[in-house]
Amino acid sequence: MTKSTAPSFTRRTLAKTGAAAAAGLAASRLSVPQTSAKQNGEVTFLNWSALEGTPFPAALKAFQETTGITVNVQPTPTTDYETKFRTLLASGSPPDVMRINDNYVRDFAVAGQLLDLKPFIKSSDPYIESLFTFPITPEGTHPAWSIGNNPRAFFYNVSMFEEAGILPPPGNWTSENWSWDDFLETAKQLTDADAQRWGALIYHDLGWEQTWVVNNGLEAGIYSEDGTKFTFAEPQGIEAMQWVADLTCKHGVQPPWSMLQQDEAANQLFAGGRVGMMFGTLGFTTYLRQNVKDFLWDVAPVPAKVNQMQEGSLIVFCIPKDARNPEAAWQLLEFLAGPEAGKIFAEAGYFVPVWEEAGSAIRPGDEPPAHIGLFTEAAQYNTVVAPNAVGQNVAAQIYRPQVDRVWSCEASAEEVLTSVREQVEETLVTEQ
Repeated sequence: MTKSTAPSFTRRTLAKTGAAAAAGLAASRLSVPQTSAKQNGEVTFLNWSALEGTPFPAALKAFQETTGITVNVQPTPTTDYETKFRTLLASGSPPDVMRINDNYVRDFAVAGQLLDLKPFIKSSDPYIESLFTFPITPEGTHPAWSIGNNPRAFFYNVSMFEEAGILPPPGNWTSENWSWDDFLETAKQLTDADAQRWGALIYHDLGWEQTWVVNNGLEAGIYSEDGTKFTFAEPQGIEAMQWVADLTCKHGVQPPWSMLQQDEAANQLFAGGRVGMMFGTLGFTTYLRQNVKDFLWDVAPVPAKVNQMQEGSLIVFCIPKDARNPEAAWQLLEFLAGPEAGKIFAEAGYFVPVWEEAGSAIRPGDEPPAHIGLFTEAAQYNTVVAPNAVGQNVAAQIYRPQVDRVWSCEASAEEVLTSVREQVEETLVTEQ
């Protein structure tokens, strides 16, 4: 039986002490230290991808016009943001505001490299509670700030389905006629090897890991709930990875891994009409609206097996402990999580804003996708990576390079995951 029920909109499950801290915060109102724009002057800002073509420039412009504070956007590294992030944190002069991987907040908080935002925060009232409370640590600190959630689903080429005479996938979050087997059969029908056209693309997006493992029946996902075991290497995890790899290595319905090594390669394949169904976040909507001209596209849910869940990516920023201008940095974070910026992000279909009322702007309009509301529904079927798994950053550096051998059809999922399990678990235990 496929389970289509899920926890409420959340990205992490809080430890009891963290939840208690969140309850205390919810009792009062939000305020910002009263520092003048003249005093603040400038705030430096680093995202992990270029801002052009996204709603961020509009939101940052609105902030500057409202506060008089200049936002100096730092150059974005084209590769290996995580290394850049760690280097800047250790430099002693990092940007004032930095995008941070939601999986690694706990790691950097434990290392004492992030500013505790709790002194700035007086209320959670206007925000989606689970997004607001996500960064809170078991110690009660608030070392990061989530401004929204990017649920995942499948984007699909409606025109390609019509040309192939295939019925479209469901437009709401249901498993009816939409199992892993249904998905694979559909991908086969969409694939045309001679035309170098593929039916599906999944493994370019790391959100597949938690999504497919949980949907294959491993409820905790890639790590155990206590954060000490690499459950990805359990039979359900191995089977899930091999299923994704077999789309390429056995069935030939997914582009080869070698084609996806350049920036934006996956996006370009879909926008170019060469992929029928592609796993991605709500934020992909903005790119497609700007770049797809020759076909109609829409969205569908993740296919189901034991469960039908998805791992949404949180849009999370932090203020480094060594930030030059933390007061102005906080003003920027508060604005990005507020109603004006929230409306900008929602209307663009970029992500579900943390400002609860702003999410109502995510609705069908003149532009595709016709079923954009599915992303709001998807947020109710969210799975989370174990919040207490300290050391995920190091663990990922161990196992993900080895997984490339699976994607390149050089090794099996069982061979790779079992070979790294002991090393990964030693890292997790060491980091506790």
